[in-house]
Amino acid sequence: MEWLLLLFFLPFIVTMMFFNWLEEKFYSFRDIEKLAEGEVLLSEKKYLEAQIFFTEKLKSFPKSPKAYFYRGKVNLLLENYFSALYDIEQSISFDNTVAECFVLKGKILYKLEEFDKAFLEFDKADWFYRSGNAETLRWRGMSRYSIGQVENAIVDFNRAVELGDEDAYYILKTKFEYMRK
Repeated sequence: MEWLLLLFFLPFIVTMMFFNWLEEKFYSFRDIEKLAEGEVLLSEKKYLEAQIFFTEKLKSFPKSPKAYFYRGKVNLLLENYFSALYDIEQSISFDNTVAECFVLKGKILYKLEEFDKAFLEFDKADWFYRSGNAETLRWRGMSRYSIGQVENAIVDFNRAVELGDEDAYYILKTKFEYMRK
């Protein structure tokens, strides 16, 4: 009896897996070609037009993690922090392997002064980057400094300086100068 049930449901399960895979590949293929115009608007600092563009694309492709990511980026630049947070969380829910999403989510949480949560997001991003991204280390250091982990913040800033981050160097020279005396 169990074999009969297995033989009945196995083709159904395999078919569903195939169509889910096909849908994922199809959306990824469409996103590459269709979002370039929005990226151009974003690079030209036409934020309102870019926001409208990505909102329209999300109506057509509601499972596009890239469209949510870019709309979240636009909302951050427009200082719509809660909308940006929603968009980034949607993007992460569809694809949680993109380190840039965690960096952006951390920046949003930092702007909302939720430093503990921001630190966790920067830490996730640093794991994906394998401590090789200076911007992530700088932001993690800033969030650590904000929650009182000064020694660890200095380590993050120094590592960012080693990777060539001039902003981290400036922060070290201005904020931490008095600690060395």
